[in-house]
Amino acid sequence: MRLLSAIENYVALKRTLGAVFSVDARILRSFSRALGDVSLQAITSEDCRKFCRGKGLPTRFWERKHESLRGFFRYLVGRGYLARSPLREPPPRIERSFHPYIYSHDELRRLLEATSQERSRHTLLEPETLRTLILLLYGTGLRAGEALRLRSCDVNLQDRVLSVWNTKFFKSRLVPIGASLTAALARYAEGRQPLRPPDGHLSRLFTTRTGMAVRLGQIEAGFVRLRERAGIRRPPTDRWQPRLHDLRATFAVHRLVAWYREGADLQTRLPLLATYLGHINVSGTQAYLTMTHELLAEASRRFERYARPAEEDPDA
Repeated sequence: MRLLSAIENYVALKRTLGAVFSVDARILRSFSRALGDVSLQAITSEDCRKFCRGKGLPTRFWERKHESLRGFFRYLVGRGYLARSPLREPPPRIERSFHPYIYSHDELRRLLEATSQERSRHTLLEPETLRTLILLLYGTGLRAGEALRLRSCDVNLQDRVLSVWNTKFFKSRLVPIGASLTAALARYAEGRQPLRPPDGHLSRLFTTRTGMAVRLGQIEAGFVRLRERAGIRRPPTDRWQPRLHDLRATFAVHRLVAWYREGADLQTRLPLLATYLGHINVSGTQAYLTMTHELLAEASRRFERYARPAEEDPDA
């Protein structure tokens, strides 16, 4: 079998099974262009290494290409098209230079205060829309796309539950919310009633001042304006500035800090947090648990309580 035919068969199989598989398909087709439509037996370990390594300094995309090739060659070996995989193992480990920005409570307050200055004829976003979205993203850890796809019928204010449908990994989930966030959503829903959306309860919850659904690009651009207005930024030497998506990481870290302070068993709580965030396993959640000074302080205090000698404990 030739490489291009094998790739198309593999991509078709994955999509038949329900995977979007867009990034992997692009990587594998790029692999075919790099090698040409050669026979599968002609592919060498050096071919794979050169393709994954690319040019210039190593980046995390080296790992991503290695992961795509691993799945492809596993499929070929399993189907008997190859006797063994030409891909070298283990995969490369590239140092991760990016870390999500964890907003402090003061920074969150400044962001919310900055929404009141959002009124401009150049933007269709209402200040209350921007404010409510920020409250929702921080209060639930939702992805921005999940929040923007919410329909009126997905928000059960009486039972304080959000229904999030067909999101990443093709998963749907119920997201309980607190009383304060419920009240904020109720105020926002009441304020948009005069717009009379054409789809009624099936219409998007978050809309522009003209009644159209808010697009992701609009909310991201609005957040950049808020961030600048609130004076929240990384040092000039850093490559990345704080992002809208970092509200999700902030939610996870602040939740962990709160559990530390409560003395909760984190081993039993982390799977609950992973489910709430819509991750397929706990390892996906661990990526958000950046070590902030606050988190380190709470962890240190817990360890000190655990390690304190028994003779120092008056109750021992």
